[in-house]
Amino acid sequence: MTHAVRRRLASSVITLGLVAAGAYAPTAPAFAARPTANRAGHTQRSSDTDAAARTLEVRYANAHWNWTAWNDSAPVAPGRAQPNYECAEFVARSLAAAGLVPGLGPNDPQNGYRAYSAPNGKVYDLLLISVLPQYNNLYAYLRDSGVGQDVGEQLGQAQPGDVVVTYLGTNGTASHTGLVAQAATATGEAGVDAHNNARLDYGYHYYAPSHLVRLAPNALSEVWGWAAAQRALHPAQPLPRRLPTPSATAATPSATAATPSATAAVPSAVPSATVSVPATASPSPAATATATGTATGTGSGLAEPGPAAPGIVDPGPIELGPLDPAAAQV
Repeated sequence: MTHAVRRRLASSVITLGLVAAGAYAPTAPAFAARPTANRAGHTQRSSDTDAAARTLEVRYANAHWNWTAWNDSAPVAPGRAQPNYECAEFVARSLAAAGLVPGLGPNDPQNGYRAYSAPNGKVYDLLLISVLPQYNNLYAYLRDSGVGQDVGEQLGQAQPGDVVVTYLGTNGTASHTGLVAQAATATGEAGVDAHNNARLDYGYHYYAPSHLVRLAPNALSEVWGWAAAQRALHPAQPLPRRLPTPSATAATPSATAATPSATAAVPSAVPSATVSVPATASPSPAATATATGTATGTGSGLAEPGPAAPGIVDPGPIELGPLDPAAAQV
């Protein structure tokens, strides 16, 4: 099946799903179809799925611009810090709310964004916009997936749902990001929603020097077509899905870590007594870090990308109850 066919099928399925769910109104005037340039430079008209994606992005951003954390709706005052819900995560969750991050939803845990296993076999840290050599950041995902197109300093092209990236980092690298929430008018510039600090419809010029990363035409069908094509190229990489709930995670014999000894030592006062513990006792935090390759950063909330070791089950604390004196006799 060619990429073009996959893309058309994805577009049809997505459109039907969104319409059935009543998630958007294709005729919304603020997001009316308009001519855009595709990858080959040709002009085409944005589809209803494109309008839907932009609507859903902005709807999420406007509803969460002042949240304390992704799972904490306590509002912060305009301009106040949000250290537990920073700029890249806010934009990434807005994209996910529109279905533009296959396998991730806007309410999935932070770890799913910190180490997002994409269909192309790469791991992206979607909590990061700064450039660090060992990480694939949010900008890299927008570029690799085809969701976004960097058009440089094109303020006049900014439309709701596009991403703005500020370049005030070391040597002019990326340092901040936000989501365009309002298009420019005859009397005012485009407005941007952003985090850390909390901003709603903030003036686009505030983010200068910046580049506009324009949402690709038909981005929704493009990214799911990309996901299907990449899965064919990377058969060992499963199609991304939402993180499983704890109840859905089961240990397998091959993935279960065995303890060096199934016998726990008992105080020397009762040398003959032994207590059996489950063979799936959870490893120490240090052992877990070694198994997963995860290293916590400082100040940025970053973690070294890498899948968690599967199948390790925590049996809970081991309690040594009172021993029967008769059984303890030597």
